[in-house]
Amino acid sequence: MDKLTPEETLRERNRGSNAVGEGRSRYWSEPWAYPFESNEHYELRREAFEQGYSKSNTGPHPPGFLKGGADVNG
Repeated sequence: MDKLTPEETLRERNRGSNAVGEGRSRYWSEPWAYPFESNEHYELRREAFEQGYSKSNTGPHPPGFLKGGADVNG
């Protein structure tokens, strides 16, 4: 059974968070399967990306919001 290392999980979550922070769509930002990568490993990377993307996507924010922009709610 394939598993992601903690480094891979963190990398994919950060990739998702950064995509939201930079205003990129999920379609263009989702990870692509590597050559010879198992489907299970790819799905684990995609799920980690989704966690980062969904956690950071709490509503419409201007690009750069998650990189230190002012929080309008607090």
